[in-house]
Amino acid sequence: MKVLHVGEYVQGGVATYIRTLLDHPDYPEIEDYLVCSDYNSDHSWKFPEDRIYYYPYKRTLGNIPNAIKAIYRVVKHVKPDVIYCHSTWAGLFVRLPLFFLPKHCRIIYNAHGWAFLRDTTSLKKALYALIERVLSIRTDAIVNVSDYEYRAAKNAGISKKRLRLIFSGISSAKGETPPIELPKGVINLLFVGRFDAPKGIDYLLEHFSKCKRKDIHLFVIGDNVVGDSEKIPMIDTEKITFCGWIPHDKLDGYYKSCDAVIMPSRWEAFGLVGVEAMKYGKPIIVSNRGALPELVEDGENGYIFPFDSPDVLTHLLSGLDKEKLADMGRKAEKIFQKKYQMERMIEESIRLYEGKDKK
Repeated sequence: MKVLHVGEYVQGGVATYIRTLLDHPDYPEIEDYLVCSDYNSDHSWKFPEDRIYYYPYKRTLGNIPNAIKAIYRVVKHVKPDVIYCHSTWAGLFVRLPLFFLPKHCRIIYNAHGWAFLRDTTSLKKALYALIERVLSIRTDAIVNVSDYEYRAAKNAGISKKRLRLIFSGISSAKGETPPIELPKGVINLLFVGRFDAPKGIDYLLEHFSKCKRKDIHLFVIGDNVVGDSEKIPMIDTEKITFCGWIPHDKLDGYYKSCDAVIMPSRWEAFGLVGVEAMKYGKPIIVSNRGALPELVEDGENGYIFPFDSPDVLTHLLSGLDKEKLADMGRKAEKIFQKKYQMERMIEESIRLYEGKDKK
């Protein structure tokens, strides 16, 4: 069975998700391929290079037709049994032409975060939901990675018969990168993600600056991305270090060394960074937005703060205790082992490829 994974900007959480799906030694009958933008996508993949295709593209409306043409040249060449669309734009590129072309294979779509859940105007939300309902007509199955996403899709009017719920999972194997040398005698917090509005890095930096403690240091992994988000100046201070993008296979050194991971998202479909943190025995500090509260037992494996009450975050940061964080980290690792193993995710996804999943 040939499975063609289609993406737009494949980096960060989307890249991690696809890598997990590619790691299936118990299913040698699945032959994976990948096509994604040459720009703003990860280029380090541990599977045959002749199964990876990049197309020239930057996110503008004018570039959509060329992206569609490039993707369908790959589809014609590979002749996949399944096309798995990852992200909103990839879903558009693949499914829009299917209103005019014959459909020769199974189409699976994962929005990796519904556009109609973003912080935007009611009109835009309604438009995004309408587009998703229309495109779902040419889709065999739509994957949701959290209860939050699944409920939102139903509420948006997407047909329940097409919706699937497959919780994300990752490998329990830990990388071999040695711990990073971080400041001693302080609480080291870690942020990992794109510098765009949904991830809330602007919010975090604003309210982190209000914390008067001098024994807390924030390490920021990520960078500005193309879009309408305000650019974040990457200027180091005594309490903040910007690391830029770190290759995925080097991230584990930071997870091993930090005291906690913070996720101040305005909108989050699942929260894969939080799961990775728990794998390394680190507690997570999350906003109460999107699916993030599903990951945290407040006060046990991390903390949940109300996004709309920023003073609460400042107060929370001011009261952090290094030993308490270490204790919560041990509980976080146990929760990971119990709930977020990748084997279940892969098994359920392959049943979906085969059309044998439970509807």
